[in-house]
Amino acid sequence: MTVPTDPKRPPVAYDEAKSLAADPDPARRAELALLPQTPPELLYYLADDDDPMVRRAVAYRDETPLQAAPRLARDQDIDVRVLLSRKLARALPHLTGDERHAIRDIAHHALTMLAADQVVRVRAALAGALRDAASAPPTLVARLARDVAREVAEPLLRDCVNLPDEDLIAIIKAQPFPWALEAIARRDQVSAPVAEAVAGTGDPVAAASLLANPGAALNEGTMTRLAERPLAGLDNKQAAKLLLPPTLLGKLARIVEDSIRGEMAGHGFDKEDRQEVVAVTQRRLNWARDYVKREAPDAKAARLKAEGKLDEAAIWDALSWGDKTFAREALALRADLPSELVQRIIDTQSARAITALAWRAGLSMRCARLLQLKSGLHPTKLLNARHGVDYPMTDAEMRWQLGLFGVE
Repeated sequence: MTVPTDPKRPPVAYDEAKSLAADPDPARRAELALLPQTPPELLYYLADDDDPMVRRAVAYRDETPLQAAPRLARDQDIDVRVLLSRKLARALPHLTGDERHAIRDIAHHALTMLAADQVVRVRAALAGALRDAASAPPTLVARLARDVAREVAEPLLRDCVNLPDEDLIAIIKAQPFPWALEAIARRDQVSAPVAEAVAGTGDPVAAASLLANPGAALNEGTMTRLAERPLAGLDNKQAAKLLLPPTLLGKLARIVEDSIRGEMAGHGFDKEDRQEVVAVTQRRLNWARDYVKREAPDAKAARLKAEGKLDEAAIWDALSWGDKTFAREALALRADLPSELVQRIIDTQSARAITALAWRAGLSMRCARLLQLKSGLHPTKLLNARHGVDYPMTDAEMRWQLGLFGVE
């Protein structure tokens, strides 16, 4: 988050800071909370401010004493709790050593409260913040990884290194949602026992994800099971070479039938429209078949960029097939941002933040809307285009959105 303060402003004297803390204007009190030189004891005092804008600033500041965390974790304002979850995740690496034991207990207590929050956005923000935190409490990570909300559990199942194989296998055996199996199958590193557990579920999409994952340790038995189970019942056994699930194979079969042209013609599509649909269909087919190469998503994105082919069509095709990992890497390269930051923006489930990310990557608003949808936002929460094609925010507003994540 970019703190909107004047770098040339002289330090605030303690007496002046105390006076500002009692100012009737909440904007002045919020500004005080954001000033780098504001004493921690005043930040602690402002944690009880009547205005949520002030409390949000306090929850954001790393300098706010952790003793205020339990109070902020119970705050009625959702944004306060979201900002607190990220602050606590940032603080975890610094809470080591016996002398920090009491403070660490306070932080863990607040984190436990946030993990039980009834608002999905709060739990999702916490999960996204803990995904890369090596010092995150294992029991807390395991709890969030079992969350029934996809936007909470999926980032941890896919990326968190703090989830041991025992927890992953237990989650798999608990018959989770298909998206959870797919997330586990797409982890950068999938051990042989975890891969075997995924294969044992018989889930076709997870099976295809494992086969396409260069980081999955697949022994001969697992490979055989993956190749046979998802494609059982198909007449053409050679289709197994595509390494695609039957649902995908069914789509391919339907959309390449010649009857599509006749069907479109019967509904009033002219020749130019039919040619465009067929061309896009063929491109999507080629994109799907390319998964047989098992090329790592980051390597594929880098290769396409070097070839001058990392365009909007590539991101659109990846999103159409649900390839979120490649889409993240492609967005990172196009936006000149770390892929971890791109994922963090997506994990916020903020329509405005994701739209600003698409704008930074040079995508059309039409593609930005698809990115929102494929990021897990409910259709009713999508940010739609203005006049059908234009971004609904000004450039300054989108820069401000990105500034919340430290993007210049």
